[in-house]
Amino acid sequence: MELNKSNQERLEIILSVINKKLTQKEAALKLGLSERQIRRIIKKYNDEGENAIIHKNTGKPSHNAKIPVNIEEEIINTYLQEFSDYGFTHFYEEYGYKFGISYSAMVNLFKDNEIISPLAQRKTVKVYNQNMKKAITEKSIIASQKKLFEQRKQEEIEKHIRKSTLHYSFGQEIQMDAAFWIWFGTEETALHLAVDKATKKVLAGWFDYEETTKAYMTILMDMILNFGIPEKIKTDKRNSFSINNAKSSKTNLNITQFGRICEDLKINLSCSSDPLFKPNVERENGTFKRRLKSELRHECINTIEEANKYLIEVFIPKMNERFSYDINPKKNVMKANNYTNEDLNIIISIRNERTIDNASSIKYFNNYYLPIDKETGEVMKFKSGTKCNIINTYDNKLLGILMIKFIFYF
Repeated sequence: MELNKSNQERLEIILSVINKKLTQKEAALKLGLSERQIRRIIKKYNDEGENAIIHKNTGKPSHNAKIPVNIEEEIINTYLQEFSDYGFTHFYEEYGYKFGISYSAMVNLFKDNEIISPLAQRKTVKVYNQNMKKAITEKSIIASQKKLFEQRKQEEIEKHIRKSTLHYSFGQEIQMDAAFWIWFGTEETALHLAVDKATKKVLAGWFDYEETTKAYMTILMDMILNFGIPEKIKTDKRNSFSINNAKSSKTNLNITQFGRICEDLKINLSCSSDPLFKPNVERENGTFKRRLKSELRHECINTIEEANKYLIEVFIPKMNERFSYDINPKKNVMKANNYTNEDLNIIISIRNERTIDNASSIKYFNNYYLPIDKETGEVMKFKSGTKCNIINTYDNKLLGILMIKFIFYF
């Protein structure tokens, strides 16, 4: 076979090495090869002569040769009509190889004709969507491409169907926390949230000026009325949940007002100072900070009453619709609320022990109260030193319970 100009130059350099006019290193630099390759070419030249210089694929058809138009059309139509739900590799292994082209040639053909795989990466899908929307606007898209575009959009939706956490059921674990921020106006307030771990739903929220037991009672009441009673609540170790000098009358364990409420409702309260202990509510705090503050500003909301109204009626439902998962009835352990509103008002309450004095009255937060019989409305008299529990109910009514379980009102 006759040598072309490139091979002739290659031969001259190899002969210069053989004739000791160039070193192997100099020849390797000139040809862009390694010294080991130069030695191989010299050995092959000594065995085969000038044919050693000619590349073995010279004269053979190129793998990059243009695919005939009829073959291109057949490949595209076959994929779009019969195999559009196949990935490119899957299609080539099952059918594409029969056309006698390489896999890369097939992929390039699909790329040139705006065809993407159902397994395409997100950046590829993004570019594809932009190109197809432009083509639809300019009416330069054919029916088969438009059909594929609609199919790929549906496949993307199905890829990202939101499912609840597999190992948890709705109501199995509720995480509570408060986030301080200048949410509205110029004063810092605390946003209290309750988030379900399984569905990522925000079950209740409430603004208060401080992180208070009353605020946590509010979101607990809202959650029970709207969803039911959970199995477990996770919180941090703030005083609302964990102190060392409060004992449960039932279990003799450390307990707070909120802890006693959970005990009465048979909710397991678990506390830890580690933020990773309740990651879902921590994540929601971040999401709310990015979105809620700007929406409150846009709505010109500057009071805590307006903020709570917007939070409960607008923002939380919108966030749950956008980010949470549907409740799976088969994985729902939230207990039904079988309490009356009066029962809940008494259970979700603040309780303090007081002693009746010589005037048969009780001092409570610098005010004196006389016990009144619920049935007759008459003032009741008790022996000085009698112990009783004062209950400040959820709806802000005061009643007393003697240690002998006699209930009276103030």
